[in-house]
Amino acid sequence: MSEKATEVIFTEKVPALKNPILIEGLPGIGYIGRNAVGYLLDELKAVKFAEIHSHHFPFVVLLDPKKNGVITPIKNEFYYVKGKARDIVILIGDAQSITPEGHYQIVDTILDVCVQLGIKEMITLGGFATGVLTEQKPRVFGAGIDQKMMDSFEKIGVVFKNTNIGQIIGASGLLISIGNQKGIKGVCLMGETSGMLLSDPKSTESVLEIITKYLGIKIDMSKLDAKIKEIEKIIEKIESLQTKIAPGASAGGKKKEELGYIG
Repeated sequence: MSEKATEVIFTEKVPALKNPILIEGLPGIGYIGRNAVGYLLDELKAVKFAEIHSHHFPFVVLLDPKKNGVITPIKNEFYYVKGKARDIVILIGDAQSITPEGHYQIVDTILDVCVQLGIKEMITLGGFATGVLTEQKPRVFGAGIDQKMMDSFEKIGVVFKNTNIGQIIGASGLLISIGNQKGIKGVCLMGETSGMLLSDPKSTESVLEIITKYLGIKIDMSKLDAKIKEIEKIIEKIESLQTKIAPGASAGGKKKEELGYIG
């Protein structure tokens, strides 16, 4: 990495994009955002084009046993998908910042890429922990600034009223707030989850259903559970490393015993 604490490295040339929308899914409560975009990029055969590296990410690296000890740095990644009606840019990552200033710096870097690509709209993803296990289909809560966009999501089932969310911690909220200042409208979707599970496939599915309705696309949900189990192995490895260096902290940057939302 250069002298910059946070930088984006383009690994592929990005073609001209048609009315692109950003979908962000970084680690947080229930890993709902991370799992949702991970499944989405696989199903849509997304193409990776850039990475974000930062000194504000957890100071660990990942080792892949299948690659004889090859080190993989913690990073966030950008992918794109060419669509019929509009193109999609997906942001996925191993972790969020572990420092307050890092959250702002990384969000600024993400938004710089959005401006460069001509993105005017975004969907950020996460989970909202209730502390209660339920057999009912998880709801999807929402928050945003642009009322017209919020109305569109409310029509397809997102709950904006009487949510008692209070605050959104991390990239998902900051992207909406700071992005709005740069002319990018957005909505944060939060899947309902107990907060007691490492990852929540049912809530992930609820969030994916809303995204596909809004974008007018179809994906095969039948492989979701199997894919989530694969992702859980990666998550467990990150969680284990971070617990060793900062006991009680999760990859989302919050103590496990605390319930509430984190982007």
